[in-house]
Amino acid sequence: MGSLESGRRFGAWAARVALLVALGACASTPDGPVHVLRPGENLYRLSRYYGVSVESIRKANDIRDVTEIRAGERLVIPGASKAPPGATLAYIPESAPAPPRGGLRALARLENSLDFRWPVAGKLSSQFGRRRGRNHDGIDIPAKPGTPVRAAEAGRVIHSGRGLGDYGNVVIVKHAGRYSTVYAHNRRNRVAKGDFVEKGQVIAEVGKTGNASGPHLHFEVRRDRHPEDPLLYLP
Repeated sequence: MGSLESGRRFGAWAARVALLVALGACASTPDGPVHVLRPGENLYRLSRYYGVSVESIRKANDIRDVTEIRAGERLVIPGASKAPPGATLAYIPESAPAPPRGGLRALARLENSLDFRWPVAGKLSSQFGRRRGRNHDGIDIPAKPGTPVRAAEAGRVIHSGRGLGDYGNVVIVKHAGRYSTVYAHNRRNRVAKGDFVEKGQVIAEVGKTGNASGPHLHFEVRRDRHPEDPLLYLP
């Protein structure tokens, strides 16, 4: 009887698994809904839709490298109350034209639902563009040493430390889609490579490392790795 009972339990379990697979994106577990990843979707888009942090989704699914997740994978969204969407959460294709109004800030919202914030409050000491015969790829914001530097948007840290010449101690955050931001001359970095950060999270402290005449934050916004004027993306 023991073997028969075990066989029945296994059969019931197998039936539940088959039903879960058949339900696809509409499946759920006691921990939250199960999202079947579609082409072009990523953890950032899932985070915004379900209202659950990227880090929580990553840990719940034991994801070590977000670049390795593929379409068709089933991801538990821990603690989410929303049902999986009926349509893809993939961003607008790269060939999409810029919106007629709102400029680059509106384009970032359209492509990836990104809404950049100021990393440090203050008046600029240097703007984007040519400066003393050289390109200045960002903006400089003077601030007291140790002032918290906050992530302009959610993303993953792809560099934290020195080794980039004049930038001194620098943090680079990769955001959804085609965007990344750079935070340079820091006195201290508060995050490490591979960390996921939320918008507004403290990631560094203002300093004057590298080629800096005084304490300030050098901030860049890059699209497809090309620097663009951050003021066109900031409110």
